Amino acid sequence: MNEYLQFKRKVQERVEALEKIIGDLERHGLVDAAAAARWKKHLGQVESSLQDSLLRIAVVGSVKSGKSTLINALAGNDLLKRGPGIITAFITRIVTGGEIGGWIELKTWAQALDELNAALRMLPVFQEEAEDAASVDIRVEADRQRLKFRLEQMQTEWLQDKGNLDSNFMLLKGFLDGYSGLHGSLGDQVSRLILDEHSLSQHQRYVGHEGRSVYVRDVELRYPFAWLGENVEIADCQGSDSPNPAHYELLQQYMLKSHFILYVISGRTGLREADFRLIDFIKTLRMFPQTLFVLNTDMDVHTSAEDLDRLAERVRTELNWVVPNPRFFSFSALYQLLETMGEAAPGRERRRLELWKEDEALVKATEAGFGAFREHLGGLIVQQRSRILLGSGLSRLSMVAASVVDTIRVRKQLADHGIGAVRESAGKIKSRRMALQGSLVTLANAISGLNDSLRRELGEAIDRYFDPRDGQIVKDTLGVVENYPVDARYRKDLGDYRQVLRELYHFYLEFRQSLARYLVERVNLRVIEFAKEEESSLRDCLTRSTRAFWSLFSTAVADYRRDLLPFQIEARSDSEACETEWSCIEDILPPAFSAFMDRDAVGRGVLLMKFGMGRFARLVKNIKTRAAKPQDFFKWDAQKDDTIDEAVRLVKSEARAELLRAFRDYAGNFKTGYLFRMLDEATLHLIGEFRTRAEMAQLDFADMARQSELEGEGRQAAAEVLNRSGAVAEAMVEELDELRCAVNPGSAPHGEEASPPEQERSEPAPI
Repeated sequence: MNEYLQFKRKVQERVEALEKIIGDLERHGLVDAAAAARWKKHLGQVESSLQDSLLRIAVVGSVKSGKSTLINALAGNDLLKRGPGIITAFITRIVTGGEIGGWIELKTWAQALDELNAALRMLPVFQEEAEDAASVDIRVEADRQRLKFRLEQMQTEWLQDKGNLDSNFMLLKGFLDGYSGLHGSLGDQVSRLILDEHSLSQHQRYVGHEGRSVYVRDVELRYPFAWLGENVEIADCQGSDSPNPAHYELLQQYMLKSHFILYVISGRTGLREADFRLIDFIKTLRMFPQTLFVLNTDMDVHTSAEDLDRLAERVRTELNWVVPNPRFFSFSALYQLLETMGEAAPGRERRRLELWKEDEALVKATEAGFGAFREHLGGLIVQQRSRILLGSGLSRLSMVAASVVDTIRVRKQLADHGIGAVRESAGKIKSRRMALQGSLVTLANAISGLNDSLRRELGEAIDRYFDPRDGQIVKDTLGVVENYPVDARYRKDLGDYRQVLRELYHFYLEFRQSLARYLVERVNLRVIEFAKEEESSLRDCLTRSTRAFWSLFSTAVADYRRDLLPFQIEARSDSEACETEWSCIEDILPPAFSAFMDRDAVGRGVLLMKFGMGRFARLVKNIKTRAAKPQDFFKWDAQKDDTIDEAVRLVKSEARAELLRAFRDYAGNFKTGYLFRMLDEATLHLIGEFRTRAEMAQLDFADMARQSELEGEGRQAAAEVLNRSGAVAEAMVEELDELRCAVNPGSAPHGEEASPPEQERSEPAPI
């Protein structure tokens, strides 16, 4: 990190040196205002690149694996509440650097009530009484009492019937429990509770308390991690085995935009089914090289270094089955946290720490593991920072420096040899400028044609993938609907007249929840895999095409510069630009396939209406035929009556219709909001690069000649400025070329052939 900071500081010094040169040239009338403004604009962009962009690190793993403890160990403080619940629908983010503080963002009443009523619609016990009623408003005392009564009723029935409670029940209970403490803080607009150094710990009262967390919309903390640098966002994500599919979808979306992943594996349980599912998602993202796996050991359970080694070897072996050459580290995050906190740690945990320290080999093993992990993570951050700075800032700085050198050389020629020589070449150079401008028009047309061609190819690929009849993902998903098994309990209850009204909707909701999990865990995974394949194909097509474009552009620039050789303007090549980095599209992410969200469930009354009056007529007729047999009054033989099968078919039919609508809408969003947008941004970026480089390559000789005729007095002072500025700028161009070669051996200095690198470097060389 220190080397990287020194590298940034030296780049900043070169920017300031060029700004001084440009200022001197302006003051002596040696550069026109348009050229000076252009240089300053690009130097401003270099300075912007020195401000590190936000890097995101997702800390993921199963529930209770120690994610919060690991982040606290990295911070060296008990920053996050350890062991939070799993009903929170937000991710706690810590941004490094700046003053200690942060904020908690609360939902609006509209958002809170919308979520509350969406959860209510998924509870059939409450749905029966609330079908025709208005939405529940928890701010109304009567509604709160009614909600409380229904939840108590549901808890009894649910425990008797299924033995567990679902996430909607827990969410509603959280709304009730937290209302008294937070109802005065919510309003019609999003409100933020600002935290400072002294109140930062108060965020734990919201994140770790289920009754408050349901009212929280977002949390951001700021805390210095000196060894990581500034503007690194570390996210404490939900457990991968959370029972709520919406939580897993939120986790997927954050991982999609992350630069690195820290995967925490519980030392008590090792790898579980939920771990392999999430690891499969990381594979789909193609992020194994950016993922560090941490076995978070428990020093109360594994009490010797040998025991820890055996555990680590077992987990590493299992991990090797699915991850090629995993970056694997083993240590106790809790030990590192308590050791760093020292006397500030709670007394009970300090006593545990002293017991652990009695085994020196155990302590050395966990400290070595943590040290290696921290060093590796810091190195990844530096590499990413360097890549961004070298790809955007250093390249642009070299371009500005070279343009300044060209201008100074022509000015010196005017000062040394007079204007006559310039006038002889001015006409020829002007025609070359026009030819270069024509090449830009040709390139713009070619890039526009490429955009149209790729747009057609992408559109056809998307249409094939999401085709409702032939698309495999649609067929497979509809197959899951068609083959969804009907539990014997539902067949029994749907065969009872007294239960059919309730159980039809109960079955529908349970079916939707099961399908929602399948969509998030399986369908979304396949969609993202398709997205990554298409994105990779798009990048490859763009890269291949841009090589040809850069070749055409470089030829046009070389022809233009060939006529500048009498003015000692080198025929520099722009060949290194053919390896365009598509950083402009890195933040464009595929949308989540989130069909079957809870709020889209069909109402009980609508479902029963669709069940059809004819079916109820047959039901009534069936009942009448059994009126003389009281013992059979409420039942019929399911084998002789197709009412049950018709109810199941109705539920599945509703699901199919919703899915087909969802796939159709998603395909359109996938095109316009993702791949088409990515294509448009990339081609606009490419055209902008050509125009910028053409502007930097061109010199207005006629304007220089006019200014030189008007100079008269001050010619000697101007010559001194040109000599002094030229020497500094030329040395800087050579220096920057050498630096680019040192960091990226594949790019040779201007006018030289690239030679094969002897050894790649992952860190910036000193300037």
